[in-house]
Amino acid sequence: MRPVAPAGTAAAPHTVSVKPGDSLWKLAQQNLGRGNRWRELLAANPSVANPDRIRAGAQLNLPNIARSPVVSLSAKTHDSTTIQVRKGDTLWGLAKSHLGRSSAWPCLAVANPSLSDPNRIYENQELLVPVSCAP
Repeated sequence: MRPVAPAGTAAAPHTVSVKPGDSLWKLAQQNLGRGNRWRELLAANPSVANPDRIRAGAQLNLPNIARSPVVSLSAKTHDSTTIQVRKGDTLWGLAKSHLGRSSAWPCLAVANPSLSDPNRIYENQELLVPVSCAP
């Protein structure tokens, strides 16, 4: 499967068409080089409500893979900041309080590649929070 540029300018994001049997893992492996980068696909497609159910025929945006800097979790830059997880926090809730909308939780997951499971964050864990999350 090859990414196809949508109609319009060359600056438009690249997209990929979902085929029957595709998963975010499979599409990440084919288009981003590693299946464990599926969260980047999810972050680039906030309209995907359930990452376990993507619809055949859907067009998914591919993230700009040139913008994948490795950032230290303790670093504070103009592009991000760190927060300390408190008891009871979830990525959903942290996205709501720090990014303005709960549905931006995949941005937090992508910004923290050390998270092996976005459903498991721990008290006192430091997380990188991007300044913004583009839909």
